[in-house]
Parts: sequence; structure tokens; C-alpha cells
Amino acid sequence: MKILSIVGARPQFIKAALVSRKLREKGVNEIFVHVGQHYDFNMSDIFFQELNLPKPDYYLGVGSGTHGEQTGKMLMEIEKVLLKEKPDFILVYGDTNTTLAGALAAVKLHISVAHIEAGLRSFNRKMPEEINRVLTDHCSDILFAPTDKAVENLKKEGITKGVYKIGDVMFDIALEVKNRVNEEKILTKYNLKSKDFILVTIHRAENTDNNENLKNIWSALKDIANSGIKLFFPIHPRTKKVLENYSLVNKIPENLIITEPVSYFEMVVLEGNAKVIITDSGGVQKEGYFFKTPCIIPRNETEWIELVETGWNKVVGTKKENIIKEALKTYNEDTSNKKWIDFYGGGKASEGIVEVLKSYGE
Repeated sequence: MKILSIVGARPQFIKAALVSRKLREKGVNEIFVHVGQHYDFNMSDIFFQELNLPKPDYYLGVGSGTHGEQTGKMLMEIEKVLLKEKPDFILVYGDTNTTLAGALAAVKLHISVAHIEAGLRSFNRKMPEEINRVLTDHCSDILFAPTDKAVENLKKEGITKGVYKIGDVMFDIALEVKNRVNEEKILTKYNLKSKDFILVTIHRAENTDNNENLKNIWSALKDIANSGIKLFFPIHPRTKKVLENYSLVNKIPENLIITEPVSYFEMVVLEGNAKVIITDSGGVQKEGYFFKTPCIIPRNETEWIELVETGWNKVVGTKKENIIKEALKTYNEDTSNKKWIDFYGGGKASEGIVEVLKSYGE
């Protein structure tokens, strides 16, 4: 059995780590393709080093561009690899342009598609990620849904065949990494104390490409920092560029610490030791929940609805006053007795995915 795994962006490297390892342990012939959607060292290469990902059999070097340009380049290059390798399945992850390009290239060649993290929906069709995930699900033969809600979303769209509620591979790898890292060393490196700071990540196009949204979020962060709370903001290259273009990076408060992107190991430690996370990232929202860290979400919707329903995460929109109010309120809350439910498979999703894939090859 030959499986061709396609990755290209930071979250996919993380999701692929344990699945790839277990495929190879079970004797599956895996061809690993990195399209090069993320090409900054801290967004790409370091994840291969930390997570012991296999060296890519193919590096396509697509790089950045408009959505159409980037997806088109990926389609062309992935198709060449598929024609050469002729795999039984391709394996795609999440909701990026890499995900959609891989699925489209395969389905046009009548190659079966397996989608990890299927069924997530924000119900906002203006988000490129929403289009990517919906189209990929409708191209897929095997759909690995992380939660009951994801299965329900697929059913509402008429997709019931080949659907497996499997849990979440990010929970698997986060638990493994948490047990491997020296947390105190990483906190000391950044001059942070456990449960004494807010972690910030902002990168979604709906915020970075919207002048008003970005200014509101940035102004809220500055005001929270000026209130005496330390904020740690490892900044995405695109977010940094837009902030500079808007001339917003002057007069940064002392408590608002801006750094380059951090490694995945470091991010796990930061997520687990922050008092609160302010993020527009679906992955970070979920990782925060793994470690019982509440999240404030400056968006109008989220894919992880169950985390909002439990009260751990709050969708607050992009009005400055709402971000500040909810961040401060959450920072001062005692979450020690807050109910926590394991929605994500108990750390065994990767094993389940490999067993299902192997069953299709028998």
C-alpha cells in the first residue's frame, strides 16, 4: 500500500508528525510531499527537526502568492508527483490551500483522498479556509472527523459514507511534546512566569487584511499591556508586515513583548503556562483547551463550537472594548474547578487513523 502525504503549512507539520511515524512503523509505504506554502525557518524547517518528521521525498517550493496563484501552482506540481508515484491514497490535513490543491489534483486523477480534520465548519464562506475544508470534504473518500459536531456537519451536507469519528491528532502530539520539554527553561528564555501572562497569536486574513479589525485588536492589546498585564506575542510574518505597513508598531508598551515565531515545542509550553490566550487561530484555540487555558477569540465565529459551549473559549468579535473587557474578565477568573471534557480521543487518534487506512489496503 502506498500513501502520499501532502503538507505545506505549520499546522500540517504538527498534525502529520505522529501519523507519519505510525504509518512507517506499520510498514506502510509513505511518500512525503512538502509543497512549501510556509518557507520561513521557524514556520517550516524547525518543525521537521523537533517532531522528527521524515525528510520530504518531494519539496515543491511553491511559496507565497494570491490564493488563486498559490493554489494553481500547487495543483500543477502535485499532479506531476501523483502521475509519477501513482499512490493508492493521498492524505491531506486541515484547511489550507495545500489541502485543497492536494485533494483536487488527486480526485481529477481518480486517486482516493483521505482528509484528516474533516467536518469542521465556521459557516463563514468569506473565509478561504472554510471554502478549502468544504471542497476537500466533498472530494474525499475517507473523512477523519475529530468530534461529534464534525460528523454532524458532514451528515447535514449529505456525507455519511467513509466518515470516521477518530479524535484529534493535535491532541496526540501535544500530549507527547508536553511530556518531553523542559518548561522552566523555555519560560526563563522569554522572561515569563507560569500563569502570569497572556499569549497572543493573530494571523487570519479576516483580521490582518482588514484595516479596522487589525487596528482594533492592536489597540486592545496595547491597552491590556498598559493595565499592567504582560502579553507575549510571537508574531506571524504576514501580521508583522501589515502592522508595519499601517505604521502601528511604534510606541509599543513595555508589557507587550513582540518576538519572532517560536518553535512548536515552545508554543506548547507557552499555551500551557499562559493565564489566557488571545488568538484567531483555530489550532491554538484547541491547543489551549488541551492544557486548560481559556481563549479569547477576536473573530465572529469559530470552528471549535464545543469549546465555546463549555465556557472555556469566548468569541468576542473585533471591537476593541469587547476584547479588553473579556480578556481582563477571563484573566481574573479562577478556572481550577471548571469542567473539562475530553472531546478529542484521549491521545489515540493517530493510531486509529493508521488502522483505518491499513484496512482499506487489505
